[in-house]
Amino acid sequence: MHTPDTENEIPLGFSMALAKNNAAMSYFSTLTPAHRREIIAHTHTIRSKEEMDKFVSNLDKTMWI
Repeated sequence: MHTPDTENEIPLGFSMALAKNNAAMSYFSTLTPAHRREIIAHTHTIRSKEEMDKFVSNLDKTMWI
């Protein structure tokens, strides 16, 4: 039986916000697995759609590298 890798699983709200922002999605896809995990971990602290949209729209290289 396969156990989901919840540490690397992208939360639904984050994936929906990324889907609306091509630049952020492209950037996220270029990150190392460690940086992706860091961002995913941070998304678990976000409590609203508006906050998630703002987080994704501010996603840039200087923040996570």
